[in-house]
Amino acid sequence: MPSARTSPGTSSRTSSGVLLVSAFAPELAPLVRWLESPAQRRLRPTVTCQPVGIGAVDAAAGAAAALVRHAPTAIVFVGTAGSYGARPPLDAVAVARALHLASGSAAAGGSYFPGPMLRRAGADAALRRALLAAGGGSAVEGDVATPLGITSSRRLAARLAAASGALVENLEAFAVARAAAAAEVPFGAVLGVANRVGPAAHEQWLRHRESATAAACALVAAWLEDRASG
Repeated sequence: MPSARTSPGTSSRTSSGVLLVSAFAPELAPLVRWLESPAQRRLRPTVTCQPVGIGAVDAAAGAAAALVRHAPTAIVFVGTAGSYGARPPLDAVAVARALHLASGSAAAGGSYFPGPMLRRAGADAALRRALLAAGGGSAVEGDVATPLGITSSRRLAARLAAASGALVENLEAFAVARAAAAAEVPFGAVLGVANRVGPAAHEQWLRHRESATAAACALVAAWLEDRASG
């Protein structure tokens, strides 16, 4: 039975076909319930679900530990995101194409990234196409920006979107992508759009987090079924 394992300190190492990760357990809960159903008895041993931490720092450390422990053949980050513009709409699902490290201070001209610093990561192309196909045309493909904190200013949101070309903002996706790249494991990200980036973001997220999470998890479940049947 799958569980949200939270013991990265253990020295044990298991083998898992697919590792599904999120910032915290509620964003994997629909998938955990689905995998626990009798209908998924055969699929269940091939999938591990684990939250890795909220924010870029904890998510990078948690994902790196989970990758070592579970040795997956693929890792998919599942979560919620804020949209920088009118699209994608609330409760839509975005499948990541590229992930960008973002900084409000840098976008506003108050700081800069050193030249050698890696600020872009790509999702695995084959995995991205498979996730999009599982969505049946309903998911939006686009870039994702990962700042250190949640952006609450519309003006800053516009600057971050222009600087990165991202459609949505999520605090962990880039960090997990970098951990996957270091482990040479194919990476994908599926994000339910729970809010517009701006001053009303938190209130919108509270209203839409469950429906956005459910939409993202439903796409991942469809992908797991396609993968098992293929």
